[in-house]
Formats: sequence, structure tokens, C-alpha cells
Amino acid sequence: MIRFEQVSKAYLGGRQALQGVTFHLQAGEMAFLTGHSGAGKSTLLKLICGIERPSAGKILFGGHDISRLKSREVPFLRRQIGHDFPGPPSADGPNRLR
Repeated sequence: MIRFEQVSKAYLGGRQALQGVTFHLQAGEMAFLTGHSGAGKSTLLKLICGIERPSAGKILFGGHDISRLKSREVPFLRRQIGHDFPGPPSADGPNRLR
């Protein structure tokens, strides 16, 4: 279960990536995340994985508040979450450039 409660994320310089985001996904539920460039998709995923911290609001994962995890607790969270951020094709992966 993932729950966002009024989550906002602002970066240095005041750029607001997310503002007041609230949603709930049940265990086993799937969602599709889409939006234009700069809409905050990657920021939202980074918040779920503990790569970024919210500026405001609360993020719950499995009923635990992960928005204020200590650095040493983040690896335990990441073991519970599978993620694959877009990047360049791998030189030896199935989608390698030929």
C-alpha cells in the first residue's frame, strides 16, 4: 500500500515539482503514470523510493511513514520496492543499440 497525503516537493531555487499530491494505491494494485516533461513523474517515483524527501506532506508505505526515514533506514525500504528509471540503453542489454 502506498499513500500520499498532501505531498509537495520544491527544489532549491523554489522550483515546485509537486504540490499537494494525494492518492492511495492498495497492495497489488497497478497504476499508470503519465504526463508532460517536467510534470513531476520522476520526482514522484523518487519520493516513493526514498531517493528524494518531500518538502511537505506524508508518504506511507505499508502503513509506515517513509517521508521522514533516517538515511540508514532507506536501504530497507528499497528492498521492498522494484523500480526501473529510464536511462540510456545498456551496452549488453536486450535493447542495446546495434
